[in-house]
Amino acid sequence: MAFRDVLNIEVNAGNGGDGSMSFHRAKYMEKGGPDGGHGGKGGDIILRAIEGVESLERLLGRRKFKAPNGAYGEGRLRQGADGEDVFIDVPVGTTAFDEDSGRVLADLVAVGQEKIIARGGAGGRGNSTFTSSTRQAPRFAELGVPGQKRRVRLELRLIADVGLVGYPNAGKSSLLAALSRANPMIADYPFTTLSPILGVVARENRDERFTMADIPGIIEGASEGKGLGLEFLRHISRTRLLVYVLDVTRNPVEELRALQAELSAYDPTLLENVALVALNKVELVDADIASMVEDELAEFGLPVLKTSAKEGQGLDALRETLFQMMPAFELWTERHALELEPDTVVEESLRIEFRIDPAARGVGLVSDGQPERVWAVHGGGFEARITRFSRYLEDASEYLGGVFRRQGLYNALKRAGAREGDTVEIGAHRFEYFDDEDVRG
Repeated sequence: MAFRDVLNIEVNAGNGGDGSMSFHRAKYMEKGGPDGGHGGKGGDIILRAIEGVESLERLLGRRKFKAPNGAYGEGRLRQGADGEDVFIDVPVGTTAFDEDSGRVLADLVAVGQEKIIARGGAGGRGNSTFTSSTRQAPRFAELGVPGQKRRVRLELRLIADVGLVGYPNAGKSSLLAALSRANPMIADYPFTTLSPILGVVARENRDERFTMADIPGIIEGASEGKGLGLEFLRHISRTRLLVYVLDVTRNPVEELRALQAELSAYDPTLLENVALVALNKVELVDADIASMVEDELAEFGLPVLKTSAKEGQGLDALRETLFQMMPAFELWTERHALELEPDTVVEESLRIEFRIDPAARGVGLVSDGQPERVWAVHGGGFEARITRFSRYLEDASEYLGGVFRRQGLYNALKRAGAREGDTVEIGAHRFEYFDDEDVRG
């Protein structure tokens, strides 16, 4: 199976079921009271992190996910069933982004972790809810809320304790193979490693181990999307310790400087990671030259270990140093695991716009024969509320009028200059304005 670390999907949570408009009927009861039940909640779309999956490739056959809708409410106060949630199983280390806003929806760093990325709509209330002392038989019910729809970008960022970072052919794959049980394909050409490779490094005679990732070779300009670098830089972000692998036969000082510049351009916090330098391929130069290069690298303030993956030189010292320098896992999780707030609905502030509409709008003229005066209402949650009664607007007008009055809409219109007979436009719906409330404050 090919390695896949980025995938775009579409998710659509279930709609809430409509509330029921029903009245009790019995053999000896000609006119029973309202008994409409509530609609069920729509199903959520949930990401779930599982183990044993190392790529997003398994999702390639399915790009769209739809959760079931909630069932409609029924008479006799029977509530509709909730729609079942839909789980999308992804590898540990998957981050989900909203493609339109760029907001992080989920960051799954542990097996079993779950996060809702699209919430199902609430069910509508049945007509039994809307009874009052003056409204004994409401002939309207509330419609369900549509479920959230999103375009989501999934990015897999490997969770490894140690990340090997270096330019192509620096010897990262050979070093990983020598230190662990991984068996990467090794050859002498750029981007030999086309996919991140994980290996397990064990401490001799102790029950201790860590995971090491061979990150594909970075080239200059990788942080700007050149080569394959940008596709793999994300995998470095989760490592607890970085190992800069440098080829002693090239220009290690300039390479390290360039590597750090690329990491900083992608994410400046990566330079805060615990790190060391593995000066590799020392079997190809004299010991004096290797020592001289080691001294030159001292300006970076990082530990430098001379290694030869080919001949096994310095590997035991490197392994032991990595175990000793490894940051505590708790510190890593605190820094990288995002505490995401649940989705909240932020209502747009109330905004009222005035315009003169020509008769061609189809609503006709007001009594003075002039083009119709229209007050367009935006925000404040009024459009969403009225939409939930769109099927019963005539019967629900008194109820909605009371809600809008309590929420201050009439006062706001009067302060804006509305007068009796003007038209109030909320979304696709239009109503005549009546001045029936005194302005307060």
